[in-house]
Amino acid sequence: METRLPPGQRRILLKIAELGEPVFAVDLARALGISRQGVRAQLNALARKGFLALDARPRHGTLVRLTDAGRRAAGMSLPVLGEIAAGPPVFAEAVVEAYAERLADLLPVEPGDFLLRVRGDSMVGIGIRPGDYVVVRPYAGEPPAGAVVVVLLPGEETATLKRYYRKGDRVVLRSENPRYPDRVFKPEEVRVQGEVVAHLGVLPRGLRPGA
Repeated sequence: METRLPPGQRRILLKIAELGEPVFAVDLARALGISRQGVRAQLNALARKGFLALDARPRHGTLVRLTDAGRRAAGMSLPVLGEIAAGPPVFAEAVVEAYAERLADLLPVEPGDFLLRVRGDSMVGIGIRPGDYVVVRPYAGEPPAGAVVVVLLPGEETATLKRYYRKGDRVVLRSENPRYPDRVFKPEEVRVQGEVVAHLGVLPRGLRPGA
């Protein structure tokens, strides 16, 4: 697949990635500041090259989506270069095994899941640090003991991230940081919004030379 694109076509791919998919062609033209006719010609060219999927809808216009090749060209995918040992060392060769186009390619993401950015350091004991993201799955019923959950607490406007335990007629929310004590509530006072099923983070600054 040809990946070297004229600057105008690459700009279109980047703008689609910025706006989010899918996007209507008319909205894309407006965001780029070019005419509908001009953007239509570029979209058709990109579709012929395999970078876009176009869905013409008579009443609403053309709906535009990036293909996997389009996401790679827009820098939205990351190459999977194989495995790295966390035990005995192995030789790592830079051979692309696949491309990760979406979170679902690497993480157990399902429809309805959502992302939250973490604020605070109460879960650093399991590697969840301030600024990281967690993938949350909406939950109905009582979570299993020890599950990492997002809960709404009485008198607080924001949700919190904690381990969930049931102790008799009380719910115990436990941090993964010894600085924070357990919090105990009546079951009816705690509303579980979802369970954390995955975590995305970056290496802390203190572990990155020169950071």
